Amino acid sequence: MTFYSYEHLYAQNQEPNFLFIFVLSALSISLIITGALYFRNRKDNKYRDLAVIFGFGIALFIGINYNNYEKQIDVNNQTNQTLTLMNSIAKEKKISKKKLYSNSSSLSEGMLIKNGKNYYRVSFDNTTNSYTLSKASIVDSSQINLVK
Repeated sequence: MTFYSYEHLYAQNQEPNFLFIFVLSALSISLIITGALYFRNRKDNKYRDLAVIFGFGIALFIGINYNNYEKQIDVNNQTNQTLTLMNSIAKEKKISKKKLYSNSSSLSEGMLIKNGKNYYRVSFDNTTNSYTLSKASIVDSSQINLVK
């Protein structure tokens, strides 16, 4: 069983998609260069064709990655809910957020929160606006992996 620290969940939530940024930047720079070359040499159609290809490449790349972007926003929202829960538990128990670990990056009924050597099972109401903590015991604590 893997438990994730507050810092790990927070850092994971803030991580940008570098591949998307790099490819989009490369395509944009290529479009600008071929566009400038076309305007310098209007008689040479290969630069116009390349500019059109890069323009379509950008549109296609953005279209394909839009779905991934929406999924990433959903994951970030779920992780933010878990971080909010961990903040609330830290205030309730009067402990540091750095000492809390969660076995899930999204809110789910029965998720576990680790605080030092104590484990708590989280139960939610129907709207996940309130929660109840109950002490839990782990059968085999040697199987626990902490991700800091």
